Amino acid sequence: AKGAQAHGTFMREVMARLTGWIAGAASFLFVIIVGISALEVGLRYGFQSPTIWVHELSVALAAAAFTIGGPVVHAHRRHIAITYLLDRVNARARRWMEALNSLLTLVCLGLLAWASGSQALESLRDMETSGTALNWPTPVVLKCLLALCCTWMMLQTFAHLANDLRGRPRDPR
Repeated sequence: AKGAQAHGTFMREVMARLTGWIAGAASFLFVIIVGISALEVGLRYGFQSPTIWVHELSVALAAAAFTIGGPVVHAHRRHIAITYLLDRVNARARRWMEALNSLLTLVCLGLLAWASGSQALESLRDMETSGTALNWPTPVVLKCLLALCCTWMMLQTFAHLANDLRGRPRDPR
């Protein structure tokens, strides 16, 4: 049991570090969006030479950053929650309500992962493109990213559920 517990602690630490690294990378996407938007403004109004790629790229980068934000927030259970009932029950009831929440979350994420994974595979097979003048493969990238993020959130939810059932406190990070 101690070996499994140590392995579980190790896996939680790996997931936490990887999530932190991914969060930093995703937040940098917003810096890129600001930079290319400033470039667009300068080129458009300073030189009357607007680009055709800045808008499409900035939308794709923002979509990726917000999609990655789901697992980042979920890792520490910092998502928006209505806690009216949780705040009014004892610790034991709260633990079981959180476990039930984790089970329902697994069902929802499982369905979303299945649906998004199916769409991602179809998009990859057809090499779906944006249909704009640039015709970038943005749909392929974003659909695959959504499927990966749903799967990542399922792994996090399994860890949350294990902690809920063992009565461990929430991650304070």
